[in-house]
Amino acid sequence: MKLIKDPVHGYIILSEKELAVVDTFPLQRLRRISQLPMAYLVYPGARHSRFDHSLGSMALAEEFAKSLGLDPAEADLLKAAALLHDVGHTPFSHLFEEFLLEAGTNHEEVGRRIVLENEEIRRVLERVGIDPEEVVSLLSGKHKLSKLISGPIDVDRLDFLLRDSYFTGATYGIIDVRRLIYLTKLVDGEISIDSRGWGVLEELAIARQHSFLNIYFHHAVRSAQLLLLRGAEEEGETLPKLAEMPLDDYLELDDFAVWCLLKRNERSRGRIVSLERRVLPKMIYEERGSQLAEKTMSRSDRRELEELLAGQMGVHHSQVFVDSSLVPPLTKYGPSELRVAGHGLEGQRTPSWILEMTARPIYIFRVYVGRGMVDYESARRKVSKCLSDLR
Repeated sequence: MKLIKDPVHGYIILSEKELAVVDTFPLQRLRRISQLPMAYLVYPGARHSRFDHSLGSMALAEEFAKSLGLDPAEADLLKAAALLHDVGHTPFSHLFEEFLLEAGTNHEEVGRRIVLENEEIRRVLERVGIDPEEVVSLLSGKHKLSKLISGPIDVDRLDFLLRDSYFTGATYGIIDVRRLIYLTKLVDGEISIDSRGWGVLEELAIARQHSFLNIYFHHAVRSAQLLLLRGAEEEGETLPKLAEMPLDDYLELDDFAVWCLLKRNERSRGRIVSLERRVLPKMIYEERGSQLAEKTMSRSDRRELEELLAGQMGVHHSQVFVDSSLVPPLTKYGPSELRVAGHGLEGQRTPSWILEMTARPIYIFRVYVGRGMVDYESARRKVSKCLSDLR
C-alpha cells in the first residue's frame, strides 16, 4: 500500500490496484488541470487540482464501501470509478466545457471513452481485475452504486465542497460528511438516506448553494474566466475543436500547455498578459432570476448581445463580456429523488423547505467591460436601458 497525506481527509491509503490506476498517464494529467480555474486571483490558496480531488473522491468512496458493507469486487469498482470520474476534463476544467457541449458531447462522455479506448487505462484495469465496461456502466448511471458517483450525495460533490472550502479559506462547504456516509444505506438496491441524516442533507444543500454563489460564481472569478475563455476563442484553432481531437491529442492538453499556446499566439496573447497582471474586466451589471437571466445563452447569443451592448457603450465588442451562469439544483428531479429510509418514515417526512428551495436553479446574468474603458456608472445605465428595451 501507499500512504498519501491529504490536507482534507488525512492519510489516503492506496492499494496496489488503486496505485496502478493512479500511475496511468490520463490520471497523472489531472495534476495539471486546476480544480477552480483562475480562482486563485480571488482566493490565493485555490491552486489545487483535479488529481487532488480524484484522490479525495476515492477516499470517500472507500468509506462508503465500508459503511455499506460492499463486497471487495464492488468496493474496487466504486473506487476505480471515483478515481476516473473526472479523467475526461478539458484543460481548465469546466471553463472550456462549452466547446464540448457545442459539439454535442461533454467531459463525462469523453471520460467514458478514455476508460474504454485508452490502451493504458484499459490494460491496467483488466490486470487488476476490474472490468472497464463495468466502470463505464457505473459512470453512466446504470449501476446500483452510480448515485455515489453522480447523485445528490455523491463522492464528487462531497469532496469538492470540503476541498474547495479548505483551499479557498471560505467556510461555505464545511459539512458533516461522515454522518452522511454512515447514514447512507442500500435499500432494495437503491441508495437511501436514513431519516436521521435529513439535517445534514439540508446542510449539504445550503453549503453547495453558498459555494456556487460565493466561490465558483464570484464575480471576479468569473471575470478572469471570461477573459481566458475569450482568449481561447480568439486563438480559434485548437480549443474550439476539442471535441474533434483524437483522444491521444486531447490528453496531451493541460492547463500549462494551453496557457503557453495562448500566450504564443498573437491573437490571444493580450488576454494572457491581462491575466498575469490581474487586470480583469469590470462587472457593471448583474441580475438574478429575471426573464433575461432564466435561459441558457449559446456562445453566438452572447456575441450578438455583446456587440449590441458595445454599440450602446461606445466601445469595441472585444471589450464587452456577457456572462450567463446557472447554479444547478441539488437534484435533477426535485427532493423526491432523495430516498428516505429508517424508522418507518419512508414517504412520510414533511417536505423540507430548504430542499425545496435548493431544488430550483439560480440563473445569474452579468455584463463586464474592459477595465478603464468607460465611465462605469454611465455604462451601467446604458446597459440597463438596453436590456430593458429588449424585454
